[in-house]
Amino acid sequence: MFNQTDFGKRLREFRKRVNLTQKEASMKIGVSEQALSKWENGECLPDVYHLKQLAQAFKVSVDCLLDTENQNGEKIVETIKIGGAVFELVEKPASILAGKMIYAKDFSDISAFHSAIDTVTPDKEQGIYGSIKDPVVPMNDIHVSVNFWRDEQSRAFGFVREVFTEDQPEGVDVYKIPASLYIRLYTDRSAAQLLAKEECEIWELFAYIRDYFMPGHNFKMAENGAQELEVYDTSSHKTGYAYMPVISC
Repeated sequence: MFNQTDFGKRLREFRKRVNLTQKEASMKIGVSEQALSKWENGECLPDVYHLKQLAQAFKVSVDCLLDTENQNGEKIVETIKIGGAVFELVEKPASILAGKMIYAKDFSDISAFHSAIDTVTPDKEQGIYGSIKDPVVPMNDIHVSVNFWRDEQSRAFGFVREVFTEDQPEGVDVYKIPASLYIRLYTDRSAAQLLAKEECEIWELFAYIRDYFMPGHNFKMAENGAQELEVYDTSSHKTGYAYMPVISC
């Protein structure tokens, strides 16, 4: 059953995550500050138009705001803040990824492997996604880095989306990810400031999570086959979430 109070709490959390005050957020979506306050307090709900505006302003999907998909089965079990940056410990279920996988073992050296990754232009990437069958909704473009912290020849890189089935058309690669705990961090200004920057890309967050956050909070890399994920929430790939698989130690 949809819970109006829980919706308000999610709304408030997503607003804070993008560092907007109620006044700033209400101006962005064209409503009064009082209206936004009522939504966040669970007193009433926005109409469909303003729900879409809220999702755009807070850089999430409408489904995520409503929690109708339960974030594809993900469960946030702990939230840790460093400055304004919000690190989430997430239980992510097993998933099937489909698209294009590039394996280092298929190339003469690691430089050739990275060159092959670079040849996948945005247009080629969108063509890859157009061949995928039964994608999970909402659809997010995902870059998966396989064993990038381990042996070079075991590495792979994928341009994928999450799907419901392994039964994919010829030419579409399938990669299975086991259930795992992940540290998740969004590419907002607060996260970028941890890197002494105003803006950052998803891949830049992995080193900070691995080298600073994990040792300081008793986590280490998972060794269950889960991999690093760059999950984009815009088609321009300017923003999104870094997922780092971990275990407590």
